[in-house]
Amino acid sequence: MTATIIEGKALQPQLASAALAAAAAAGTRPTVALVTVTGRDPMVEINRRLHLRTFASYGVLTVDVRLPEDASAEQLAAVVTEQSDDPDVHGVMVLMPLPEHLSLTAVLPLIDSVKELEGLHPEHTAALLASNGPRPDARLPLVGEAIVLALAELGITLDRQNIVILTQERLMASNAVAHTVIRAAAPAVLPLSSPAAIVPFEHPDARELARRADVLIVSLEEPELVTGDWVKPGATVIDFNPVLVGFQERTDGAPPVPVLRGGVDTPSVARVAGTLLPIPGGVGPLMLGILVRNAAMAASRLAAATV
Repeated sequence: MTATIIEGKALQPQLASAALAAAAAAGTRPTVALVTVTGRDPMVEINRRLHLRTFASYGVLTVDVRLPEDASAEQLAAVVTEQSDDPDVHGVMVLMPLPEHLSLTAVLPLIDSVKELEGLHPEHTAALLASNGPRPDARLPLVGEAIVLALAELGITLDRQNIVILTQERLMASNAVAHTVIRAAAPAVLPLSSPAAIVPFEHPDARELARRADVLIVSLEEPELVTGDWVKPGATVIDFNPVLVGFQERTDGAPPVPVLRGGVDTPSVARVAGTLLPIPGGVGPLMLGILVRNAAMAASRLAAATV
C-alpha cells in the first residue's frame, strides 16, 4: 500500500482567495502585526521568515516587531496591546516558541478577539465550549481547522472513526497552547460519533492503541518515532509539530535551508497508511492559508465596523 500524500501547499490558495477578494472589495488591505521575541531556538527565526514570506505572497502587509530574548513580560504585553489597539492593524500574532520566561496564554487576552488569528483567544475557546454546542461565530484553532479542511478536500469523513491523538506528557505539560488545542478544541472539532482518545507516547500500550486508529494524529517533540508498525493499514495519519533536525547547505550562497521532520517516519508509514499529511508540506501550509484568510476576514469586518 502506498499512502495518498496531501500537499498542503496546493490547497493553500483556495483557502484564502475568497476572503482576500472580499477585503479588496471592501477597500481594505489586510495588515498583520507579527511579534517575534528573539531566542536561542532557531525555529523562532524559521517561523518568522515563513510567515513573512507567505503573507507577502498574498499581498498581506506585515508590521515586523522584534523584541530581544530578555524582553520582560511587561514589555511583551505592552507591544501586543499597542498593536491590537492600532486601527490600521487587522491581526496580531505572537510567534512561537517564546523564551521560557514568557507565556503566550498571558498575552492572548490582550489581543482584540477579532484580531486574534489563531483561534486561541479565550473568547474563541468559550464560543467552542458553549453549553449548547459551539456558537456559529466560534473560530476553530488553526490545527483543528487545517485537519478538517484537508480531510474534507479528499472526501474523508471523521464520522464514526476511531481517532487517536498521540502526544507526549511533557509536551502537554510545557505547552499551554498544545494543551488548549487538544483538551478544549478537539471535542469541538470532532463529531460526537467519534470521540478522540488522547494517548501519551509513554503509555505502555501506546503502539497498540495507535494501531487501532482510523485517524492517527501525531504531535511529538522528537522526530520520526512513529513507524509503520504503529499504524493500522489504510489509516489516515496526520503529522503535526515540526522538529528542526538540521540545515541543508545551498550551492548558490543563499542561507542554508532548514530541514524539518515530524514525529512520523514518513517512508515507513507511507507504506502502510491510506492517507498521510506529512512534515514538511502537510498541515503547515494549510495553517498559513487559514491565517491569511482570517486576516482578510478581520480586515473586512473591521472596515465594515468603521462605516
